Amino acid sequence: MADESPRKIQSLETAHRIAEALQELDGAGASAIADQLDIGRSTAYQYLMTLREEGYVTKRDQTYHIGLKYLDHGMYARDNHPMIEVSRPSLRDLVDETGEIGWCTSEDNGKLVTLDIIEGDRNLNTKFRGRIGNREYMNAHAGGKAILSGYSNTQVSDIIENHGLPAYTPQTITDKEELLSEIEQVRDEGVAFNDEEAIEGYRAVGAPVTLDGETIGSITIGGPKNRMPDEYYKETLPELIRGVINEIELRGSVSSPWE
Repeated sequence: MADESPRKIQSLETAHRIAEALQELDGAGASAIADQLDIGRSTAYQYLMTLREEGYVTKRDQTYHIGLKYLDHGMYARDNHPMIEVSRPSLRDLVDETGEIGWCTSEDNGKLVTLDIIEGDRNLNTKFRGRIGNREYMNAHAGGKAILSGYSNTQVSDIIENHGLPAYTPQTITDKEELLSEIEQVRDEGVAFNDEEAIEGYRAVGAPVTLDGETIGSITIGGPKNRMPDEYYKETLPELIRGVINEIELRGSVSSPWE
């Protein structure tokens, strides 16, 4: 029987790794890319030239950078994700009511991806904002734990095995059994918490969005800890988010964007 296991196309893998390195290094020359990826300088140069010709890489002075053609693909993928259409109106209302910052997120290959950010009039600290398209480890974020609560423990374990449980702060959950226990609590309560687990001095509450029995993402509201005393953080915000989730899932069941 022929081997039916997936085979990587090395040239495609190298091209993607070069793009990732350009972003990580905030721009680089062929030599820096070669060193970063342990490939020949001439090989790095040939890839950069090809990517530049195709519009995926641009050159400023002697430095190569990610090109705007990636933006077209990214925005297309984002705008066609069902979470955007079903969540934005209700998330906007939640942000207006609290004045804080709200996120619409989804899981992709075991990472938490930010699809949308809506800022309230109280959000003055840019370090809490993040950026659209950002990819984070799921264990440190309310939105990530909310999404994991819609997955089986086997699926959660697979994500942990592939990505680990890295610590962002001393409060981040880095133990598998502790994370599984908290996820079970999220399943019971319908909301997840991030108490300085991603950024010190920051709290957030998230909840999963489920359509047609499938968890497709999460919404989160968060802000500085000094504006989120325990009662507001543990009682008021969860009730607000539960109401928003009901609106989102009702809207989704009518429009059926996931089909």
